[in-house]
Amino acid sequence: MIPSIVLLILILACIQTPMNNLTRNKKPSQYIITIVAEEKLETLIHGYTIDEKRTVCFVEGIKSDEVFYVCDFSSKFFLKHTKKSEEHVTANPATSANNTPNC
Repeated sequence: MIPSIVLLILILACIQTPMNNLTRNKKPSQYIITIVAEEKLETLIHGYTIDEKRTVCFVEGIKSDEVFYVCDFSSKFFLKHTKKSEEHVTANPATSANNTPNC
């Protein structure tokens, strides 16, 4: 009975370790940030307040992690955060610079 319990624990550890590594090594999302004029703002939905002046707002019909705005209504300053696509996130500029021929 004891060898079967030890074997079961080893099997579970072998399954759980790769699963933990997948979740732990996940890179955070990266965003493209642009300044937007007040006239070009879309219809925004209030998300939550960061501090006294800044608010996070979302666009109706678009996922909140895809596009969101950080709005400072007192100073009329609006930042649009757009999630980078996977091809932009995985591109490594250092490797592309090394592939250029030397003249």
